[in-house]
Order: sequence, then C-alpha cells, then structure tokens
Amino acid sequence: VRRLPGVRCDEAHDNHGPVKVLPPFSKTQDRLLRLDIAAGVTMLGLSVLLAICVACSAQVPIPHRPPGFAYGKGMASAPVQLEAFLDLMCPDSKAAYPVLKQVAEEYPGTSLRFTVHLFPLPYHRTAFIAAQGVFVAEEDGVTQVWSWIDTMFEQQEEYKVPRTNDMSDTEIINKLAMVAKSLNISSTNFTKQVNNDREMVWENARVAWKYGCTRGVAGTPWYLLNGVTINASPAWTLDQWKQVIDPLLKNTGVYVKEAIEDSNCPNHEKKCDYLPGKFECCTKGESCIPNVGCRC
Repeated sequence: VRRLPGVRCDEAHDNHGPVKVLPPFSKTQDRLLRLDIAAGVTMLGLSVLLAICVACSAQVPIPHRPPGFAYGKGMASAPVQLEAFLDLMCPDSKAAYPVLKQVAEEYPGTSLRFTVHLFPLPYHRTAFIAAQGVFVAEEDGVTQVWSWIDTMFEQQEEYKVPRTNDMSDTEIINKLAMVAKSLNISSTNFTKQVNNDREMVWENARVAWKYGCTRGVAGTPWYLLNGVTINASPAWTLDQWKQVIDPLLKNTGVYVKEAIEDSNCPNHEKKCDYLPGKFECCTKGESCIPNVGCRC
C-alpha cells in the first residue's frame, strides 16, 4: 500500500497493475501522528537523561567528613538550616558573605545553623586552588578556616583575571602560600598539598564541588534554606533575611505578603511578595506561594 496524495485509487498504476492509494492524512490525523512522534522522542530523551544522572551520581565519592563548614556554634539539630555554596573568587559570593555571617550571629546556635559549602567555578582561574586552601587551613583548626575564607574575599582582586593572566599555577600557589604564612598556616604544608592529586585536600575540594552538583547548584552564591533552594539576592540585608527566617522559628508560616490593590499590578490582580524584594501579580485562581510566586 502506497500513499500518493491527490491521486484517486483508479488513477494509480505501476508495472504490476493497479496500486491501492490511500487518501492523504487529515489535519487531525497528522497532528496526532506528530504528537505521537514527539512523545516518543521525549521519552527517549528522558531515558537518556536519567541514565546519565544515574551514572554521574554513581561517580560521586562519599565525603570523608560531613560536607561544608558550620559557622559559629550552629547545631545540626537547629530548626533552621541555612546553607550557602560560595566561590572564593566570585564577586557575588564576596558581596553576600558578610551579611550571611551577620545572620548566623543574629540567632543562637540552637535556632539556626549556617553552613558554607565550597563550589569553585571552573571559569574562575584561582577558585579551585583557593578552595583547597580551606582544607589546608582546617588542619590547624576551624578558626583558621574562617581566617582563610575572610582573607580570600578581602584579597580576591589579587587573584582574578587579568592579574593572573601571566602567572603559572605554581606562581599562584607560591603567592597564596605567603598568605597562608601570614595567617600562621604552614606555607610548606600548603605548597606540598595544594594541586597534588595524591593529597586529601585536592580530593576534598573536588568532592565538595561534586556534592554541590548533586544538590542542583549551578552558580554562586547558591542558597538552601532547610534543604530547599531559595532565590535570595547577594544584596539582601540582615532584615530581609530575618523576614524569611523569623516566621519559620515562630511557626507562623513562611514569609509571604499579598496585596489586593497595588499600582504595580493590573486591575483585578493581586500583588504577591513571595520573597523580600520579589513579587508577581496573581490572576484569579492563582495562589501566592512563598519562595515560588503565583501558581494555580
């Protein structure tokens, strides 16, 4: 059976006699066929993606220690867990960091724990080396971890392109070793371990980055609040963070404000302040969902 559009059955022949010709697909039939094909391609794509995700997940080593560095006296049992994935060479991470420390100091450790995770971005030249430095510093105590992080943010411009364009990795490591020495961290130990794939600091920094990938992190700073990604801005103030955190501690629900009349929204739509400084206009039937916006 062959389909010859526009030719009646009694008009089609071939060398073996008359050919049965089917009429062309209708628009509905054609649409359904396209949908079937699209659905098949989608399912195939999802299957491939799932296989890749499973394979990648299987390649993530189990960390030698719980991931991240808890700031201050925050406890694992605290009802609010704030996590930030930072790159020591990222300007936005640098901008967000001081206020995040203020947040941690605002609450007792029994109420909130703030944890920093290292997520060195591959397009920041010195990021992975600086991240390894955190683990070298940890060998001298947790206080040195925060001294190293503070110093890296303070001196960030010294280790960014274009200043490092003409420097080798060895030159960068030697320069950072002098920073370590100024913090009473052994410079010899620093140069011995950093960028040496036989040392644990290299492995720890690598696993920290992979751990971030498993949590869906795709940039810095990236925030999780009680395990859920929160679309906070690096420019948030302490008061803005408190607007989100305080309701969680008071069991009064999550931050959200609704206004029926607001000049920012068209008539008959309500303004949804789903996060500090972020809003959407909800139409009839939509609800204002914290950390999300307007959804049915």
